Amino acid sequence: MGVVIGETAIIEDDCTLYHGVTLGGTSWNKGKRHPTLKQGVVIGAGAKILGPITIGRGAKIGSNAVVVKDVPAKATAVGIPARIVEEEGHTKQKSAVQLPAFNAYAVGRDETDPMYKHLDQLMIAIKKQNQTIERLEGQIKSLKPRANEDLKLAKAFSHKKKHPNNT
Repeated sequence: MGVVIGETAIIEDDCTLYHGVTLGGTSWNKGKRHPTLKQGVVIGAGAKILGPITIGRGAKIGSNAVVVKDVPAKATAVGIPARIVEEEGHTKQKSAVQLPAFNAYAVGRDETDPMYKHLDQLMIAIKKQNQTIERLEGQIKSLKPRANEDLKLAKAFSHKKKHPNNT
């Protein structure tokens, strides 16, 4: 099963269409009869986007959804027929405990580049590791004078004359 893109469909930059997606028409009339996908749209596998509708910038369409009406920017549409389940500014806020440690592809709200979120997470992890390394280096440096004293003391005890009965 492949992707079907109608002849009057418009697809802007950074859009992702998974397998089995159809950007189809609903009539044989001349003129615009297929969908327009704005920048950063993600269309799930098997979804059908039908007619001269517009899918707004950064919107997400769930797998196997059938969309026959415009979808606003940054909204998520699912179902048959598709309905909006989430719009920017109307999302339920999750606590830090509920948020996943790994954000799945196409979940980002602020950037259209799918690698942005992953790179951002890596940079945060590297920053934390660097802070830990700096803290540990500081602890090691603070222990160095004491280690030097302990070394001198150990050498002093090891240089004592041996008892004649010990060989």
